[in-house]
Amino acid sequence: MRKLQDEDEDAFKKQFSRFTKEGLTADNLEEMYKKGHASIRSNPEPKAKATKEVKVKRWNRAKMTKAQREDSVKQKKEAYMRKLKADDDE
Repeated sequence: MRKLQDEDEDAFKKQFSRFTKEGLTADNLEEMYKKGHASIRSNPEPKAKATKEVKVKRWNRAKMTKAQREDSVKQKKEAYMRKLKADDDE
């Protein structure tokens, strides 16, 4: 971190912008990690996460039952027959 800061200021700002935004420097970086490790060692149990409600998106249709398929075919046949009858009447 220090080497990059000394050699190339622009690359340092690009790579460590979040660190500087949070107030972290090369000097207090090691202390931050030691503090994190100490807190994990004091209580190693993971914290419970809140469960998220996720709505499942389905892009394909749900399967139809056999009765539904037969009914769909029957409706299509009836519509086709009505169309043919209407064409004959004209």
